[in-house]
Parts: sequence; C-alpha cells; structure tokens
Amino acid sequence: MSDATSRFARADFRLVVAGGVLLLVALVVAFVREVDPPWSAVQDDVRAVVFERMGAEKAAGVPEGLQQIWIEPLDRVDRCTTCHLTIEWSSELADAPHPARSHPQGLLQAHPVQTFGCTLCHGGQGWATSTAAAHGHVDFWEEPLLDRALAKEYGLSRANLMELRCAYCHQTLEPVKGMPLLNAAKERVFDCLDCHRLPGLENEKPSAPDLTREGEKHPSKYVFPPGFKGERSALRWHIEHLLDPKKMSPGSGMTKFDLTRKDAAGLALLVMSWRRQGLPAAWTPKQGD
Repeated sequence: MSDATSRFARADFRLVVAGGVLLLVALVVAFVREVDPPWSAVQDDVRAVVFERMGAEKAAGVPEGLQQIWIEPLDRVDRCTTCHLTIEWSSELADAPHPARSHPQGLLQAHPVQTFGCTLCHGGQGWATSTAAAHGHVDFWEEPLLDRALAKEYGLSRANLMELRCAYCHQTLEPVKGMPLLNAAKERVFDCLDCHRLPGLENEKPSAPDLTREGEKHPSKYVFPPGFKGERSALRWHIEHLLDPKKMSPGSGMTKFDLTRKDAAGLALLVMSWRRQGLPAAWTPKQGD
C-alpha cells in the first residue's frame, strides 16, 4: 500500500469513528429525553404545589405522563394539559403559580377543556411539548400564545387580546358578555358601513375593500411604509391604519377618525376576527350568547 493510500485510509477511518461517536451521543441524548423528558420535571413541580396546598392524597391524584386532548370535529390535538395538569381543578389553585394554576371555573362550564381544548381560545402550538414551542414562540408559527407579554406590546391586557379568539366563534355585531373591548368596537363599526361591506351588513356599492373575511388575510399581504418601526404584524398594521390611514396607505381616501390607541386596537381585533369559522354548527353560539 502506497503512503498516499495509507494516509487516505487513516483519514477515512477517523471520519467513520467520528461519525460513530456522534451517532452514539445522539442516541444517548434521545434515550435520556425519552426516559426523562423536560415536561416530567414540570409535572413534579405541579405535584409539589398540590401537595403543599391540598395534601398528599390530592397530590397522588395528579395525572402522570403525556396528556393529550383530541378535538375530533376540528381534527386538532392539544397537549397543553401535559404541563397544565390541574387546569380544571378547584379554586384552591386559582392563585397558584403557573402551570399549577386552575382556570376560572365560570368559563370552563361553558367551554369544557375536553371539548374545546386550549389553543382554540389561547393560541399556541397544541401538539408541542416544550415550553417555547407549545407557546408558539418559534419560527414559522403564526398563532402565538396570547399572553401578557404579547398584549403589552399593543397596550392591551391579556383579557383584551383574547377577545379576538372569542370573536372567532361569537361572530355577531350584538354585544357579547365578557368582551368589553370588542363590544365598544361594535358600536363604532357602523361608521365603516358607508364605504365597506361588513359581515352580516350589506353595502350595495362599497367604495372600499370588502372586510367580511379580513381576518383570513396573511400578515405578509400588509404593506408597511418605508422606515416603519415596530413589529410588522397584521394587528399592528390595522391599529396604525385606523389611527392614521394616509400614513400607512398613502393616497388612501379613508377618513381619519378621532380614536384613542385602545379604540383602534378594539376595532382592529374586531376586523381581524372576521373569518370563516370552520366550526361544527352545534358550536355556533346563538345571537346574544
């Protein structure tokens, strides 16, 4: 064997060994994550909170292992309850730290978790099992968790922001209990009927875009002016456009209304809720519900 061939063989052997070592490390990591996944430690923390507040018997009743809710009519999977194990438990956990905190019971009576899941109302990536992925704070996921941090970016409370998801089902221009921001927006939205077509309200000769399915428009379709500062989201575009139409859309004939930023946010959320529901007919709330 020549020196060149020998050197090549040695280099090739080293590559094979290095590849084998990397594969072995990957297998070990995968095995460890399977045997002791990150959510397992979260479940231990929840169990400890229950033990402290409610005693050993209740703590022993906390579920173990991966939890999953399949929303069959929507072919949707939520695994949020893998960490939020006690979301349906009593008011004794109402002020517990997350993820041990229980959900306000009144809402769950009308929206049981086993029927509606979690992400339909709260946003997030239901099938994920790590915190960042489940909360939707990852690339290429367009439905992040509607949490306080996201709401703060728009000068809103989390409850205000979540009214958007409520309105996906409660698609009516009548007031709906528990939706104060959007109810106020509904009182103003009739001013838009002079130019736009709105859901359930026909305009025979609209002079401006049809808004009946504005909520289905992809964020990439919104054009921001040069030099715009801030997050470039659909909600941000609508808020800024309502506050100053010509600034966001030069040449726009839209009237500049006297709106506060919160007024504009409410109207923007209402407009973004206008989309096809895609829900079973039995889920569609009656007028006034």
